[in-house]
Amino acid sequence: MVARPSSAGGHKQGNRETRLTLCTTLLAMPEQFERLLAQVPADQLDWEPANWAGTPAERFSARGHLCHLLDIETQGYQLRFRRTLEESLPELASLDGYQLARDNQYPLQDTAVQLDRFRTARLQTVDWLKALPSSAWARRARYGGYGEVTLDGLVRLLVSHDHQHLAGMQWLLMRLNADLRLALPLE
Repeated sequence: MVARPSSAGGHKQGNRETRLTLCTTLLAMPEQFERLLAQVPADQLDWEPANWAGTPAERFSARGHLCHLLDIETQGYQLRFRRTLEESLPELASLDGYQLARDNQYPLQDTAVQLDRFRTARLQTVDWLKALPSSAWARRARYGGYGEVTLDGLVRLLVSHDHQHLAGMQWLLMRLNADLRLALPLE
């Protein structure tokens, strides 16, 4: 069991460490995703299985997952974070990922360009978060089915979203191996 700081100063130190850990986790995502994406053969970047049973993420191809991560970063979380900081208890909208995929024509996007954009956007997000005073992380907003959340909570939801898509890519690699008998190595 982890000991909890008992003094107010220790608690603030713990919060700062937690924020740094969250930021470090967020910064690692583009590289983690790129490693999984690199395992997908170029001619299978848009492949989707006939059966999506058990998928831990939205039903996206490998390219679709990447494009979705970029769109949710720039049109979703960056905007939600700013509004939470600048407005008094804003109502934050959820985005329809499948509509974004149609609107932004995911199958036509260049993966190298999208990955670079995602990496840049994520760095901007983390730099912005790191520059905030501690008090900003307690700012509140209302976010869809989650109800009232803090900025800290929104950051944790982004981390959770990342994990969901890493799991989705692992699932997709499993399906590629099983359905197409590719025998992709575990890297």
